[in-house]
Amino acid sequence: MAEDLRRRIGSGALAAGSKLPSESELAATYEVGLPTLRRALDELQSEGLIEKFHGNGNFVRRPVQPITYAGGRHPQDPPAACPPALRIEVTVTEVKAAGELQSLLRVRAKTPVVERVYLSEQAGRPCSLARVYVPRALDAPLPEAPWSPWGDDVRAHLLARGIPCAATAERVTARFPSAEEADALRIVARIPVLAIERTSMDSAGRVVMGVLLVLPSDRAEAVFSTSGPELTGVGK
Repeated sequence: MAEDLRRRIGSGALAAGSKLPSESELAATYEVGLPTLRRALDELQSEGLIEKFHGNGNFVRRPVQPITYAGGRHPQDPPAACPPALRIEVTVTEVKAAGELQSLLRVRAKTPVVERVYLSEQAGRPCSLARVYVPRALDAPLPEAPWSPWGDDVRAHLLARGIPCAATAERVTARFPSAEEADALRIVARIPVLAIERTSMDSAGRVVMGVLLVLPSDRAEAVFSTSGPELTGVGK
């Protein structure tokens, strides 16, 4: 069943952006039960061939430009360019530090923290989810609309206010998404994600910003590069 749908999508018989028949219709066509059908659809979604919109059904995925997270850069490097078609939605709330967040920011429990949740979309499809945290004592309203899907605008605003990010540490893991992340990114729980934990510190080693970034593996990539002083005298 999955192979037949894959062939029809590849041949163009099911065009990009077109809606698939309802799950009950597909189950009747292939003479299978709904659980079997949904396993086949999950397989195609994990391959990036179709996408499911809750309440609207399954659609053949339109090709989009992958979003690239550029890691390993110096804190003062200019931000990497984002695709021009990328749309970024931000919600801002205040939370109390606890558990993972307390460890990320290295603050006491119940420290007031400003949370900015960045959800980026391209052609109506979520591409990344980032939760950006700044201790309330260091935070201030941003003067402009967001231009970075992972909080580079927050870091630039901190720098403009005399709070430099002298060093940044990043930790990358591969895992399956939480239910909340899968819902926000509109992916099935079987699609792995790259989870990037980023902390930015001032010259005294105080954490001034923490970021928890989630990139779905079927529509995003992370590229890390490092640079340093030229090696001289090698081999002499």
